[in-house]
Amino acid sequence: MTDSNVQIRLAGPQDKDTVTRVFHDAGLDTEEALAPSTTYWVMERGGQPVGAIGLEHGDGASLLRGAAIVPSARGGGLGRRLVMSAVNYAQGRGDRAIYMFSRGGDWGNFGFQQVPLAVVMGELPDAPQIRAYRTRSERPGGTTWMRPLDQNVSRA
Repeated sequence: MTDSNVQIRLAGPQDKDTVTRVFHDAGLDTEEALAPSTTYWVMERGGQPVGAIGLEHGDGASLLRGAAIVPSARGGGLGRRLVMSAVNYAQGRGDRAIYMFSRGGDWGNFGFQQVPLAVVMGELPDAPQIRAYRTRSERPGGTTWMRPLDQNVSRA
């Protein structure tokens, strides 16, 4: 489903409250949102924020940092559109892979495959989210995923 009234735009410092609210409402960690070495986007419908997503960048790889659609806008394919825009951006940036932590969902539908936590921690040691986990001596919960970017981006 294509919704011509929806646009995805690059988030700037003025969007921190919007990104934080969308992430918080989805139960996602908001620490380090819009930190240096990251790129975030806001999805809007009719000028109103309905989603947000971010990437934390490393050397040749990125960490997907939150992918959230507000509850009232779910179910219409907007989440898929948001995730694929980040995948396209990372591939255009020259990344060889995108990694992520997830507490639910089948990310295989987006071309991700499960990988050990140590792989992500080793590939992106300076990503803000990973630094935050290390500072608190915590491990991310859930499943660790990777999407190689040498495959066809349009797969999802």
